[in-house]
Amino acid sequence: LTFALTSCNEWLDVMPDNRAEIDTAEKVQKLLVSAYPENSFAYFGELSSDNVDDMGSQVTYHHRVWEQMYRWEEVTESDNEDPKRVWEGSYGAITNANQALVAIEEMGNAPELLPSKGEALLCRAYNHFVLVNMFCKAYNPATADSDLGIPYMSGPEIELNPKYERGNVAEVYAKIEKDIEEGLPLIDDSMYSVPKYHFNEKAAYTFASRFYLF
Repeated sequence: LTFALTSCNEWLDVMPDNRAEIDTAEKVQKLLVSAYPENSFAYFGELSSDNVDDMGSQVTYHHRVWEQMYRWEEVTESDNEDPKRVWEGSYGAITNANQALVAIEEMGNAPELLPSKGEALLCRAYNHFVLVNMFCKAYNPATADSDLGIPYMSGPEIELNPKYERGNVAEVYAKIEKDIEEGLPLIDDSMYSVPKYHFNEKAAYTFASRFYLF
């Protein structure tokens, strides 16, 4: 009888795994270190561009994945900078940026959290900018409303295997612009011990200028 009536509330209050609870400004800042992609698009983009030549039999050593990217074929091989890694790396970074934004919201958007909110918004905008330019048609005012875009992740996933709409390129650019305009005024270099590894003011404004040039 004693065993049957024993409360199990304390057991149920324990987190089922080792995930971190993002409940302080310091934890938000640490999470944002992962809001930058681990895989660069530069290699993939360069191999797919006119900057690379086919030297024929003069060059005998190369990886098949290089040739697939060069010839715009379906990439079936793997590499640290292949299209799949770029896609997954950017969306992984976006997930962390969104989780930081949720934590900031749950903590009441306290003043000490606002610079981190600005960084998270800039990270989310930047990663979507990379994705839309690598996997969609270039922005063209005449066709952007009909050119297929990418899913714009504005929040963390909270359900299993969710389905997303791709929308169009114009919609993606409008959402990027909204994040940039909201995030830029919040950036504060004084919050960083090493500003150059974050979206500091110079980096943020450089990205914004690049976006508007595109």
